[in-house]
Amino acid sequence: MPSATLGDNTSLLASNPNSPAPARATSEDAYERQFAKGFATLRFEPELEAQYRLALAEEQRPAAMVCAAATLLVWALFAGYDFVRLDVLRNGIHSWDLWFLLIGRSGTLAIAMILIVTPLRRWLPLSRLAVIVYCMVAIVASTNAIIYKSHGIASADAALVVVVMGAFLPLGMVVSHALIVSLTPVVAAAIAGILLLNDITGRGHFGLVFVLAMAVPVGGIGGYMRELAHRRQFLLTGMLARQAQFDPLTDLANRRLFQRHATAALAHAARTDEPVLLAMIDIDHFKMFNDKHGHAAGDEALCAVADAMRNLARRPMDMATRLGGEEFALLLYGTNMERARPVLEALRQRVLETTRPRPQDKGVTISIGVTEPLPGEDLMAVYRRADELLYASKTNGRDRITEG
Repeated sequence: MPSATLGDNTSLLASNPNSPAPARATSEDAYERQFAKGFATLRFEPELEAQYRLALAEEQRPAAMVCAAATLLVWALFAGYDFVRLDVLRNGIHSWDLWFLLIGRSGTLAIAMILIVTPLRRWLPLSRLAVIVYCMVAIVASTNAIIYKSHGIASADAALVVVVMGAFLPLGMVVSHALIVSLTPVVAAAIAGILLLNDITGRGHFGLVFVLAMAVPVGGIGGYMRELAHRRQFLLTGMLARQAQFDPLTDLANRRLFQRHATAALAHAARTDEPVLLAMIDIDHFKMFNDKHGHAAGDEALCAVADAMRNLARRPMDMATRLGGEEFALLLYGTNMERARPVLEALRQRVLETTRPRPQDKGVTISIGVTEPLPGEDLMAVYRRADELLYASKTNGRDRITEG
């Protein structure tokens, strides 16, 4: 959220009160737009796609760590079994491919442990970590199976199907990445077969490669359907979360979100000894305005007030909210009464100028009660005092600001 000084906000409101209100483009718009547009290609708009991938990584991280732990354990057992199976201590190693088998298995185990167990796992995105580790394991597993076959040693070739299908486990990867990773053991097995197997030992090898290749679309279909459902749930959850925290008409924060944010802001201001203001704002004679111009004009007036307030609450700790009906609240953090006074006056003028149903009509006016928290006051105490000041503005003629 861009930072802006109150002086900037004052000029923004006062210099051209007839300028059009800013568009209320929100995350909810992005969720709904994407939902309506569809996502059959498993791709969202760039900003939403980044949010989705972060959410996917956080959601699948526990499962990915479990899969990683199981993989390291099984891989370590295979690494030890390689030394026993080849009887390294008695026979030694006399060919480069067997050296590759032993070093590749042990080296992959070491690198995977470094990436997964050490703090590096926090520095690398989960999706990238999964791709690196999985590709290493897939390449070495496929190549080792071919090396064993080239030496006439029985190997569980069918187990490579598990390696291919495992790419679609919840590892924090999207399906497009899982498809690429699942092809890695297929390609590795094909290349190793060409380089290491002769006509005799290679019989049936390309039948195995074909079976591995067929496992990719089978796993991919399941992964596609799962991610499609997951993306749908992500959008629905985002839409519901927005609806639970924001007013549907004005897109300002609702009372629930405002209370949570304002409580935290007051506590932070008390710790850092920074000023903070709470302004209660109410549209004057709103029922009469509705009766005269219609509810559509009334809704436009509410949105105009919201847009004017949104221009003020542009810093991270500021917040504008619609409390209900025609009542609003504005929290300005790091601002004292002297600096806020011209801003709130400019807000009154902007609302008046931008809420005219027709050029010849008069726009609505607003009454404001604004206060600074006293030492030790909680949100409810500040809220009550600001509400009393708002009531004073109402009883003293409306269209005014009462400070306290």
